[in-house]
Parts: sequence; structure tokens; C-alpha cells
Amino acid sequence: MNLLNKISLWFIAIVLLVTPVSMYISYNSTKKRLDNVEIERLKSVNQHVTYQLRVGETPEKKTQGLPISVTLLKGNTLPSKNPEVIHTCLKNNGFSLNECKIRINTYMALDQKVYRISSYTYVTATEEIIGGMLNALFFKMILITALVLITARILSKFILKPFHHAIDGLQQFSIQKKERLQLIPTSTKEFKKLNEFLQNMTDKALEDYASVKEFSENASHEVQTPLAVIQSKIELLAETDINGTQAALLNDIQNSIDKLSRINRSLMLLTKLNNHEFSAHQKVKFCTVEKETLFTYSDHLALKSITLNRQCEKGVYVKIHPALTEILLSNLLSNAIRHNLEEGRIEVNLTRHFYQISNTGQAPDVPTQELFKRFKKSNQSQDSIGLGLSIVKQICEVNEFPVYYDFSKGWHTITVYFDKDHHHQPFVPEQNPETLDSAFENVEQIMNSPV
Repeated sequence: MNLLNKISLWFIAIVLLVTPVSMYISYNSTKKRLDNVEIERLKSVNQHVTYQLRVGETPEKKTQGLPISVTLLKGNTLPSKNPEVIHTCLKNNGFSLNECKIRINTYMALDQKVYRISSYTYVTATEEIIGGMLNALFFKMILITALVLITARILSKFILKPFHHAIDGLQQFSIQKKERLQLIPTSTKEFKKLNEFLQNMTDKALEDYASVKEFSENASHEVQTPLAVIQSKIELLAETDINGTQAALLNDIQNSIDKLSRINRSLMLLTKLNNHEFSAHQKVKFCTVEKETLFTYSDHLALKSITLNRQCEKGVYVKIHPALTEILLSNLLSNAIRHNLEEGRIEVNLTRHFYQISNTGQAPDVPTQELFKRFKKSNQSQDSIGLGLSIVKQICEVNEFPVYYDFSKGWHTITVYFDKDHHHQPFVPEQNPETLDSAFENVEQIMNSPV
């Protein structure tokens, strides 16, 4: 529910709560005022008749249009309550009439005799007053509700226009475009403060993004340069006369340099992913890229004598940046090869809804979902830099692809879904699939298959 509707409902709720209380107060005030007016009128009539009796005049049967009766009472003692007010609501055959009767009895003593002077009139009954007030309240509430809804829409269109414009501007704002947020001027104090805050925040974000991007690019360049120099010096040193111990040390240094270079490239890629520098504008033929990636890693499959079984649908298109497609598949396949067993197996499944890769391997020492964290790896994967699955996770988050890592019965399974609405069911490959004898033959058959 938007803010405007909440304010409208809140205002209507206050009116609904206050109106019955005010109606009750108004009813009591009106009823009391009507009764008091008639009571004072009757008292005045009775006093006039009392005066006539004292001066010896004969009172009329009606005074000021009100019926008067004078009654001689037995005894000579005046009642303690004088004048006496009597309210009577008349009924006719069980149904209340529209009026109530008010009678005023005034007692006077004259010549050792006590007289009762009585007059009465009719006032509107309680039910009639409440009925009239409820009827007025019903139409009043309809009018208030209609006016609130109409005026709220008018307020939203004019007064809240800067707020809606600011929200739309934020939704379209992109750091990569390097364009300042454009906001319309307003005379409302609160919206002025909001616009100032949003303008300062987005300007600061643009500055920070530019600074971080420049730093990461410079850092990557500055790191790669000495690494290249070190690597060239090692190659020159390897060409000189060295013994076996020195050769082993040079080999360890070379491996460390390669690992450091991979870490640098991976961290740079993660930075670009976090900055959303890869935007997907069209769909990629995922099955074709997947097949080309398998061909790239055919040598690696052959070195470990890994058997590959592939089941893929034809014509699978996915909305993702082409470069990210290659990185995603490359990381998943290299991860499945690196952590596989000698003469192990890999199962690949591709449909229009998900991509799934499974490989044999040892049980992980940590929960599988934690392996998506940066530099998180199992003990059996000491040669890994611990960023491959983190890159996979980041690519999936950028493209809103849910990704899962499962381990069951000696099989590691990573599943990437291409849509948000999915029901995750871990896939366990068959125990004895039909496979080819050679990894090269397997990949060649895959490359020759249609996609």
C-alpha cells in the first residue's frame, strides 16, 4: 500500500473514531438543551398561574398554548420537591411514539390550603434525535471519504511530484553511466532535504566508484608489471647452468608467480562484477559456448583420464553477457577437473531451465555452500586459489541466477538455474553411464554434435 492510501485510511479511521464520540456529546447536549428550554417554559407558566391565584383571578385552562390544571390537595403540607419534573415516554400499542411528555407540578399554599398547578408539553423522543443524527452522520461520512480520496489524488499529483520524480530518478540512476542524478526543484522543506541528501549521496557514489575503479586498474597494472619482469628474469635464469636444487626452486617460484597472477586477475574480475560492469542486452546461445569450453579443456580431461558424459538440449539461449558465459563455464569445468579423481567422471546436463555439472571427488571438509566464499577451499584443493567458485557465485548473483552446490555419494554437483522460480532437486548421475574410452574421442563427438 502506498503512502497516499495509508494517509487517507488513517485520516478516515480518525474521523470514524472521533465522530461517534462527538455525536454522543452532541446528542446529550441537544437533548438536555431541548428539555431545559421546555422545563423553563413550563415553570414560567406555572408561576403565572400561581400569581393569578394569589391576586384572586381565575386562571385559564390554557396559558401560552399549554394546558393548565389546578388541583386542590388534601392536607396543608407542601411536598419537599417543588417544583416537580416528570418525564414520560408514551407508548401506543407497544410502539414508541415520536414524542415524550414533560410535566411540571408546582405546589403553593393559599388560605391554609395546598394547590397543585400542573402543566405539560411534548418534546421529540430520543430515538428520533438519534435517528436524525445517524442519518446525517451517514451522508457526512460518505462526503468526507469522497473528498479525502479526491483531494489525496490531487495532492499526490502536485505536492508529491518531486518525491515521485526522485524515486524514478534513483531507479534509472547508474554508476556506470557516470551521469549525475537530475532532480526537479521544490518548495516543500522535507522534499528539499531529501533532494539534497540524494544528490550528495549519488555524487559521492560516482566519486567513490571512479576512485575505486582507478585504484583497482592501477593496482592491477602495477602488480602485473613486476610479475612479468620477475617471470622473464626466471626464464633467463633457467637458461643458465643450474643444478637440480636450483631448478626445483625456480619451478616453485614460477608456480607462485602464476598463482599470484591468477589471484590478481580473479580479484579484478570480482571488482568489475561488483560494480556491475557487465550488462546483458541480448541472449547468448549457451549450448554453443558450453561446447566450445569443453573442447578447450580436452587436454586437461585427457591428462587425468577423466570420462565425460554430456546431455544437453539444442538451442538453449540465456540472457547473459557473452564474456561472463565463458568465464562461468570455464570456472565450473576447471573446478570439476581440478578436484576430480584420477580416471574420474564428469556429468554435464543442460536444459532451458538450468545448467548442471557433476564430478567425482573426495568429500569436502566444509559445508558445500561455504565454498562459494572468497579464498574458501577444502584441504584436498591446496593448488587452488579459492576464487573460482566465488566468481561463479558473483556472476550468478549479477544475473539473478540461483546456484547450488551439493555433495552426495561421492559426487560434487553444482546447479545454475536460469530463472528465479525453480525447485532445487540435487541431481545424482547414474552409476554406470555409457561413456567413451578416450577423453579426446568424447570431446570430438561433442564438438561434432549439433547444438
